[in-house]
Amino acid sequence: MPQATTFEGFFEVITEVSRALHEYDDLSEILQVIVEKITQVFEAKGCLLRTLDATGRELQLMASTGLSKAYLDKGMVLADASLSEVFEDRLVVIDSIAEDPRVQYPEAAAREGIVSIIGIPFQIMGSMRMVLRIYFDRHLQLSPEDHRFLYYLAQQSATAIKNSFLQTRYLETFRQVSAAIQAGDEVEDILERIVVNIQEIVEARGCIYWIVDTGRKSVFMKVTSGFQMESLSGISYDVLKDVFRFQDEQEIYIRDIRDDPRIPSASRLGKQLVTSILGIPFIIVGEYIGILAVYFSRERELLPSEINFVRASGRQGAIALHKAFRYDERMLKAFRETIEGLVLALEAKDVCTHGHSVNVATYSRLTALEMGLNEKEADTVYHAGLLHDIGKIAMQDVILDNLGSLSPEDFETVKKHPVIGARIIRPLSFLDQIVPLIHSHHERFDGSGYPEGLVGEAIPLGARIIAVSDSFDAMTSDRPGTSNMSVAKALNTLQEQSGTKFDPHVVRAFVQAIRNNAEAVHPFSLQSDSLTKHGPERKAQEKSMSPLANWLRKHTPGF
Repeated sequence: MPQATTFEGFFEVITEVSRALHEYDDLSEILQVIVEKITQVFEAKGCLLRTLDATGRELQLMASTGLSKAYLDKGMVLADASLSEVFEDRLVVIDSIAEDPRVQYPEAAAREGIVSIIGIPFQIMGSMRMVLRIYFDRHLQLSPEDHRFLYYLAQQSATAIKNSFLQTRYLETFRQVSAAIQAGDEVEDILERIVVNIQEIVEARGCIYWIVDTGRKSVFMKVTSGFQMESLSGISYDVLKDVFRFQDEQEIYIRDIRDDPRIPSASRLGKQLVTSILGIPFIIVGEYIGILAVYFSRERELLPSEINFVRASGRQGAIALHKAFRYDERMLKAFRETIEGLVLALEAKDVCTHGHSVNVATYSRLTALEMGLNEKEADTVYHAGLLHDIGKIAMQDVILDNLGSLSPEDFETVKKHPVIGARIIRPLSFLDQIVPLIHSHHERFDGSGYPEGLVGEAIPLGARIIAVSDSFDAMTSDRPGTSNMSVAKALNTLQEQSGTKFDPHVVRAFVQAIRNNAEAVHPFSLQSDSLTKHGPERKAQEKSMSPLANWLRKHTPGF
């Protein structure tokens, strides 16, 4: 190839590729322009582009020209290092297909009229690699200028493809997330999609979306992708405020956290394994603020397009959260009325549950927070604590009045209340997270509980927490046929049963939570005439039950 043709061809290819980038949105159209223009400039028989698949075993066709369908469909094109140039960092020239062992299908190539092949491998982003192959029906005589031309061509093609690929990924990501927001998908699912896409597209070590409640000064929830490290994803509200200064509503970029005075401890933010951090705050609604953080294991200079992508993605997350929280505000009244109606229905049946449900819920929430659960998770445990005994509204009054001295047959009936409770709540889709906690709150850590005899961590954590809270309140409150314990003795009893009836980690956290919040302990005191006094009230309470509570009692299977 003459030198004049080389440089003229180079500029012609680059011009056409640049034009395609502006004219086409579809990556496949851009790749097709590249292979067609290269085939024309080189007066080649054909050209194609292949990309390494996710398994790293096969090269998949992206675009081609000048080659027959029979040749393209000849079989799997392997990416084995001994067969393919895709792992090379240099131009690969096969002057004779009959003599080079790297040609995987020499007979098919000969039938196609192929004599020589040029392979140009290049990296697009991360582990994504591509190879450009140019096919000739003649032997090649390449000059040094030709080699330089092909090298620059590979670099420019890689840049063009990368830019187009990123643009396509940006648009596709925005489209998918927007569709999910409009469809009302779960906000956690939307945020997970956002952080996964950011982490992959900007080739980050990890990405985290925190939501903080500035009123409670706590981390409400977080969604992560990539690099997992407790000192990174599990940091406290105070650390987040110190590092990202979200109250100032300003983006921050720390090029090297190892030298940043805001992060003095090596354990903070995974300081020994992370170098650069981009943090962007987003106002959501009320006192809720989102913080989107992207982490890199090496010092990284982010392109403006990458920062804009992260910023736009984070804004989409804020929109999803804003929509969800506003919807939650509208639903909160109905939610509370539902909870109150269900608890009222139960208390109308069993005077001894008066205050018990609230106590169990309160103790459970304190324990959940002590164990490091976020506010949203702790609220879920709290709601399950309120409703953990709802299945007892299916029990006969005579059974509920004699819980301390039941016959074996009556006790078997009482043991059904977790299953019945779960059955009552299951149709209420906005309470679906608490169903397994209600169902399993009488399971025991050693497998001796009911209804399924689950063991250890097979029991949902929230159910393990409620089990401890339920037992503590039962021990410290007055009930027919039983005597109450002091708080100190009840705590000692829980510790003695730690590892058998109860999860040791939960007991440890519960004891600490009670000691830290002694004012929250309110054992129920049953007066001697309570049952007589409250008997007539039950009928009156039943009449005042919410329509939902009455409907549940009449229509739930098993009542």
